[in-house]
Amino acid sequence: MVGAPALLLRLGLCCVVGGLLFGVAVTRRCYLAGPMRSKPQFNYPAFFEGQERLEQAGWGVFNPARMDIAQDDGGADQHLSIEAQHTHAADPDNARRYARRDLGIIVDTLRVEEGDAIVVLPEWEQSTGARAEVAVARWVGLSVLTLEEATR
Repeated sequence: MVGAPALLLRLGLCCVVGGLLFGVAVTRRCYLAGPMRSKPQFNYPAFFEGQERLEQAGWGVFNPARMDIAQDDGGADQHLSIEAQHTHAADPDNARRYARRDLGIIVDTLRVEEGDAIVVLPEWEQSTGARAEVAVARWVGLSVLTLEEATR
C-alpha cells in the first residue's frame, strides 16, 4: 500500500482484514508535538505515553515518534547520544523531510471543523519544531491543547 492508507496502517488508525481496509472510529484527531532532539531517545517514551493517554480519551493520534520509527530505520536512532541526535535532526535533508511530513498533517489532514487539534507535551516551547508546528496549527485555526487539557 502507498499513500494515506499505508500511513494510517503504520499509525495504527486502521487495519486490513481480508483485503479490506477498516478504520478505527475516533471522534477527534490530533497531532502530538513536543521536544525531541534535546531529550534522551528523542523523547520517544514521552510521545508513546502521551499517545496512550490521548487514545484512552478518544483521540486518534498522529505521533511523530511512531512515524519516525516507521519512516526511518525501525528506531535505531533512539540509541544515539544527545549530540548525535542534534546532528541527525539538524541535517537539512532530515529537517525538511520531517517538516514536510508533519506540517502536511497539520495543514492537509487535521480539520478544525471536526474538532481536531494539536496537543503539546511539556517543554514544547523549547523545541524549534514544536513551536513551528504550533504556529502553523494556529494559523490554520486549530486549537492548541496541553496533554492535560486534551485528556480531561
